[in-house]
Amino acid sequence: MIASCATQAPVATAAGCVSSADANRQLVSNFYTQALIQKQVRPAFERYATADFIEHKPDIKSGTREGAIVFLEGLIAQLPQAQWQIVRTVADADMVALHATFRPATGAPEYVIADFFRLENCRIVEHWDVVAPPATAVGNPNPRI
Repeated sequence: MIASCATQAPVATAAGCVSSADANRQLVSNFYTQALIQKQVRPAFERYATADFIEHKPDIKSGTREGAIVFLEGLIAQLPQAQWQIVRTVADADMVALHATFRPATGAPEYVIADFFRLENCRIVEHWDVVAPPATAVGNPNPRI
């Protein structure tokens, strides 16, 4: 993902909310940390995502905030040792990309995830992701992360 080279001034939005690429990147990092690393899914969604949040992940049939919460809470219940790690974030205005790893259990092969979030008024309003399963091919000496 290529970030914009243009400097964008912060934009004042809702009361107490100043939206900028850096502020949006920090908000998404805070959300991801609370929801997945700390495994507090519902509180994170209630704090950081709008009620009409749109989810594009095909596994979440309803495409709603509640659907995303139920899916992630179920995943964590099924895989209580699961671990997520943020590797990097890139922000451009109201869009934030987050590159992460996911291990279903300690010592398990890692998945690589690219999450994309759109924000409005300092809240997450939309999410897309791409998940790459553990690598099976060998030969490329470069790491995926």
